[in-house]
Amino acid sequence: MLRATYEDITEAQKSIVEAWGEAGEKVVEACLYTRPFNGEFKEFMSHCTCCGGNWGGMLLTGIKALFPEVWDAIPDDMGIYAWNALCNTLLLCGVYVIDPEKNEKTS
Repeated sequence: MLRATYEDITEAQKSIVEAWGEAGEKVVEACLYTRPFNGEFKEFMSHCTCCGGNWGGMLLTGIKALFPEVWDAIPDDMGIYAWNALCNTLLLCGVYVIDPEKNEKTS
């Protein structure tokens, strides 16, 4: 399985802090101390609960189940860049996706 590159990780950290400010710094710190998932997004989704079409809410249920310290650090008001910040948070927690065009795992 491909791991996230240093560049992927630093870009994700920067994006989270830009979106959530001081709370974003706490999220990044919590991700550093959590046990990495090291699995595919599809597997992560098996830990999520459907939320009536609310995809962000669904991701949050999986984060709460697998990474409670990270979930605690996520701000209540996630702002307009919430989806991007949540996806970057998942990357920092070791959740990876498969590139459908290349049919290979990517970060």
